[in-house]
Amino acid sequence: MKSSGSTSEQSRIYNERIILHLVRQYPEISRVSIAEQTGLSAQTISVITSSLLEQQLLHITGKVQGRRGQPSIKLSINEKGAYGLGINVDRDHISAALLDFSGACVLLLERDVSFPSEVLAKKIAQDLIDEVKATLADDWNKVQGIGLARPDYMDGWLDSLVTDSNQRDNLDDLESALKYWQSDAFEYWLAEVTGLVCFCEIDAVAAATSELLLATESSQKDFFYLFVSTACGGSFVANGECYFGATGKAGSFGLIPSATGKHGKWILEALSLSSLHRFFAANLMALPLTESAWLDTRYATIIDQWANEVSLEVKPALASVVALYDPEAILIGGRLPQPVLTSLITHIETSQKTHGLLPFPPVRIAQTSYVAGVLGAAVLPLYETFAPQKNILFLNAKEK
Repeated sequence: MKSSGSTSEQSRIYNERIILHLVRQYPEISRVSIAEQTGLSAQTISVITSSLLEQQLLHITGKVQGRRGQPSIKLSINEKGAYGLGINVDRDHISAALLDFSGACVLLLERDVSFPSEVLAKKIAQDLIDEVKATLADDWNKVQGIGLARPDYMDGWLDSLVTDSNQRDNLDDLESALKYWQSDAFEYWLAEVTGLVCFCEIDAVAAATSELLLATESSQKDFFYLFVSTACGGSFVANGECYFGATGKAGSFGLIPSATGKHGKWILEALSLSSLHRFFAANLMALPLTESAWLDTRYATIIDQWANEVSLEVKPALASVVALYDPEAILIGGRLPQPVLTSLITHIETSQKTHGLLPFPPVRIAQTSYVAGVLGAAVLPLYETFAPQKNILFLNAKEK
């Protein structure tokens, strides 16, 4: 078996991405500062940054004053140098996002659905893509690819996750229609209709990836991302990169059994919008329809009760995550309303204080939170094309 190694071209690509990442984190950084932080030679930095300027991925925003000799230029990301397009297909919505190269959201579109079929998903996605094309016009050729974020097991646990009464009356037919999502056919369809490379990930992984590319200077490099939507899932991030495990299933938090089964046998059922919907219905209350309505004080008690019960359902599983992985933080993103998410975090931190001997890391709201799925999808093409992933440096080892 050959050992893994790297070529000079692979090293150049990695260094290029390292520089892009630094400029993204520190706008108006100088070449001198890049050298100080990377250890690369001045000549290497000059060659790479000149190439990035020529590709219009960077632009010059001024000069550093006060230094002897020729002033050093300030470099920043050229927002219009590249774009990432993302489609998020979930059990309760289909959305699209367009990010510019700085990570700013240029366009965000969403359509409500309930467990979409192939035909409906394609129709909505095509409409969303057409709107993105109209927005970009001649800059469409700067789109680096299309990201697809979607949940795993779309056709599973329908008895507990489906809340639409009409669909509940025909669960067998719905399950049959949703088998389409067991394949990667939609991924290939997106690539065909857009002419772009499609990058597909589970929604939790896509959301965690958005934290990596759009991270601030102080963001963690080792964290566990908990993504809550109609169901929930998770993703491990280790040393600044998503960790997938031997079969790609690392971080499948939703597939851990819940503590008591009160809100569902599996955590994906208990910690979910579906669970919240069922809890409100059991208490003869309708879910608030707007963000401001969730702030109404008459919902405070039921929100607090649900958050407390669910925090106990996930307590052993989160303690196991901490014991086995030791993350700097646990980030929660997804589609839980803000008051529910805030209450959940409070109860999780309270319950974990009495569980286990290890210190429990801070639990925080992810920076993209409610739109984490679709922004994560839009990040995927930018991340795969420009982020400094260490596997770029290595040739695949092959048996001969």
